[in-house]
Amino acid sequence: MAIMPIERGKIREYATATAAARPAYLDDPKAPVPPTFLATVVFWTPIGETLRSPEVLQACQQAGVTPDLGRLLSLEQEYVYPGPPPHAGETLQTAERLTDVTVKQTRDGRAMVVVRFTVEFRDERGDLRAECHYTSAYVQREACP
Repeated sequence: MAIMPIERGKIREYATATAAARPAYLDDPKAPVPPTFLATVVFWTPIGETLRSPEVLQACQQAGVTPDLGRLLSLEQEYVYPGPPPHAGETLQTAERLTDVTVKQTRDGRAMVVVRFTVEFRDERGDLRAECHYTSAYVQREACP
């Protein structure tokens, strides 16, 4: 778990860097976060602990895939906000959980271990403010003959 303070200046920087420079993000002291802002959680904690979980490592071993984080493919990220987005001045707590591990085959015959995990973002009261659903994959380096 990580503690992630939502800072107004960081919202401004992120909005500008991602060409989402709307007045709500730039001028409001209680600015809401842009939809993908929570990806910056990686500056507060290394996410992906589930990528090294026993279930994932076992699937990789059985499929003959090396679980090399340096070669991990990020396939998809989905942000879900059950209510209004977090805003400047709030502090969020994160928690990560493994959702699914599947072994598939690529078109060229290589094994691929697809890992789905979720990062929850909760406010000071413990209310769920957002979730990010990640899909990543470890792929076998060479196709089997």
